[in-house]
Amino acid sequence: MRYFSALILLSALLVAGCGYKLGEIRPTPMRSVRSLAVPTFKNRTYEPRVEALFADSLTKRLQQDGTYQITYEDKADAVVECTIIQLERAAMRSVDNNVLATSEFRLRARADFVVRDRVTGAILMQGQAWGDTSFFSGNDLQTIERQAISLAAANLAEDITTRLTEGF
Repeated sequence: MRYFSALILLSALLVAGCGYKLGEIRPTPMRSVRSLAVPTFKNRTYEPRVEALFADSLTKRLQQDGTYQITYEDKADAVVECTIIQLERAAMRSVDNNVLATSEFRLRARADFVVRDRVTGAILMQGQAWGDTSFFSGNDLQTIERQAISLAAANLAEDITTRLTEGF
């Protein structure tokens, strides 16, 4: 019994020094950043009025994550500048009896992002993010596609948030 207690104590001491850390671990370039600002995205696509939708999705996702405080540009440690590069719809599945008609579409959004230090203007991180979703055709394809754009924006926001908080 005595040896068993000593073995448990020794095991606990060995495991305590294994280098594990509880809590947030920011990527190396972002280690000094505590607050972020997310201005409205820039839009290089032909889809109108999606800039605020994408920025709002990213802001909400970063707030849910909680790693960074979201604040105004003049108070933030860094600014996340994003540009929507591509918003494309492609056919995924055709109607059973008519190969020319599409029953399911894939919507893919691509954005470039740059995280700049607000004071120095130095680039802390940059990259591309993707957001995918699919939707089925219906009577009002334009409305259905607009709803799918918000899902793609949420998916893209998840990708950017993962890169900013975990580094990959």
